[in-house]
Amino acid sequence: MSTPILDLDNLPWPAGQPEHFVFDVDGTLTDHESVTHPPTLDALRAAHDAGYPITVATGRILSAGVRLLERAGVEGWVIANCGGVVWDGSDVVDEHPLPRETVESFISLGRSLGMTPAVYFVDDIYMDTVETLVIPEVSLNANEGKPIHMVDLETLDLTHVTKVQFAADIPVIDQYHARVAEEFPGVLRGHPYILELPPEGITKWEGIETALERRGLDAESGLGVGDSGNDTPWLPKMGISLAAPDSPQDLIDVVDAVLPPVDHPVATLITTILRRNR
Repeated sequence: MSTPILDLDNLPWPAGQPEHFVFDVDGTLTDHESVTHPPTLDALRAAHDAGYPITVATGRILSAGVRLLERAGVEGWVIANCGGVVWDGSDVVDEHPLPRETVESFISLGRSLGMTPAVYFVDDIYMDTVETLVIPEVSLNANEGKPIHMVDLETLDLTHVTKVQFAADIPVIDQYHARVAEEFPGVLRGHPYILELPPEGITKWEGIETALERRGLDAESGLGVGDSGNDTPWLPKMGISLAAPDSPQDLIDVVDAVLPPVDHPVATLITTILRRNR
């Protein structure tokens, strides 16, 4: 049975649900260029003002996730770097660095396959210096104005890296995804042009679980929306799980429904829920 498109005129869950929201950011709260538009920011603010706790779970660095909440004018928890960092609204309460040897091996493999590696610390991204590389606008947008540092990664202290990734053209990622996964089974395709590796045993779910437990919330009473491979570990655990339009099939296969391809789909969803539950 195929996953249905969500009927916004006939939401298929009980009135009064959900009790809280968990959102991926890029591709879910943003457009394909990683820009979050005013209707979505307004909807997040309306949900917050109506008393709904909000959690965002992103592959972004911490400050980029926090900045999105600030622009929406809401309080919430941020899961950053694909679960490697957990922030409670004021402080980092969990941080999971990768073993240095793993980071070095992953970087070496990426270079050997012609991909550009980058390492994520809690609040900074460092990318291998490549003379011909032009950082895509989508990556700059996702960083919410914070620069991406171009360096020789071998000059860095890699003991506090919370995520490491490769960037390449989509055909290159398509070609080598399986090869990378053989050596690093935890690798995720966070975007069509990115393969990313969080610490072993850490996904967005571990961060979300911490954020919910510490606020007395549970996944079963929440609604989650995501759009990529790094959302497959956590979305099936939510009481209501939705995929953004244009999500890959492996994500669509594990959720309850897919949002319809309307303008600002998450904003439309939130507005519909608030209208029904008020």
